[in-house]
Amino acid sequence: NEMYKFRLGGNDVTVDEYLLQQLLKQFEVDDPTFTKLSQAINFLVIEQKVNIGDVVDTLKLIIDKMNFEFELIDELLSISKLYFYTNTTAYSVLLDKRIEAIRNKKNPDSSYFSIANKFEDCNIEKLTAPFIFNVFGSVHNTVDPALSEEEMLEFTSCFQERMNTYAQSILYALKNKTLLFLGCSHPEWLMRFFLRVLSNERINDWPRRRNSIIIVNDETSERDNQFKFLNNFNAVTYNGNTGDFVKELSTRWEKYPDKGIAKMIFLSYTQKDTGAVEQLAKKLSEIENLNYWYDKEKLFSGDNYEFVITENIKDADIFIPLISQNSISQPDKYVLKEWERAHAFNIVKSIGKDKYLMPIVIDDADLTNTTVKYYYGNMSIEKVPGGIASDAFIERIKLNLNLL
Repeated sequence: NEMYKFRLGGNDVTVDEYLLQQLLKQFEVDDPTFTKLSQAINFLVIEQKVNIGDVVDTLKLIIDKMNFEFELIDELLSISKLYFYTNTTAYSVLLDKRIEAIRNKKNPDSSYFSIANKFEDCNIEKLTAPFIFNVFGSVHNTVDPALSEEEMLEFTSCFQERMNTYAQSILYALKNKTLLFLGCSHPEWLMRFFLRVLSNERINDWPRRRNSIIIVNDETSERDNQFKFLNNFNAVTYNGNTGDFVKELSTRWEKYPDKGIAKMIFLSYTQKDTGAVEQLAKKLSEIENLNYWYDKEKLFSGDNYEFVITENIKDADIFIPLISQNSISQPDKYVLKEWERAHAFNIVKSIGKDKYLMPIVIDDADLTNTTVKYYYGNMSIEKVPGGIASDAFIERIKLNLNLL
């Protein structure tokens, strides 16, 4: 609600407040006790026996006539390198209009979660233009938009199953990226459920996340209880208001130079070589604008392992297999699957082998082994004993990734 505010008659009004009043006016209901749009919709459908389709059609007409500016949304959209937005309202067309006005992107790419219909996925890592994931559907674009708290609860109850079917990339990103919630003033019980579902993991697991969950709301009677609960789980809460936060975010963002999308390295190893991969990862972490991925650090309970690993191999800029006696004397079937996927991806994409595949040997493994020869026989295999990388090896990685 806080993000969708506009000036009307000298006052700040939220879209929900405006739609509430206009909807009651259209259906000739005079009841000042309604404070939320969802309450009015429930009343019309349950008490007045109005068909939900008629309510949706009326909302469409009201929304289509709206031509207001939303200062905070415009401020957020002015951060040109933010591309992925998760919209928690059912009036997506208003956000589309502001993206068209601020980012000069007509008909921005969108996905609309639905219980009834299929919906689109997207690779967040590769976005170069705004993309909106509409969690509760859309009155304009889906047959089953969630317009009440009960319908929101229904959506969240089947969220993971539906996302695993149609939008695994978005689901994975929601779990592994930093999540910034702006102005989500839902009732505390729904907010807890909502956060649990979108983060795609148990709230008790939040403290071990490498990335943050940040909650920003205007001060309300509900916020204190919400923040008190979330602070117990390492969620970051902001005690100011949403407007101040967004303006500060925009100001600070402009102070830092654009370094482009961070490069990524996939590390493939057998579990017996965990010590070596940790040594290599520690050295890689010192390279600016570089991320690395390996399963022990990045996979969580509930992840679709096959999908997550394949996606990260595909998205990697460099694939580094840690060849060892452990990985070839008793071949690790998971490691061999990773080598096979990287080998196939390298061929399909016609990437120069010295740039995408950078095999290393971490002990005295026999490099004439048939498996090694099949995947890496024509390549230079560098010695990195115990995973401890030399400065020269790190410089070659930087050179390959243009990070010098």
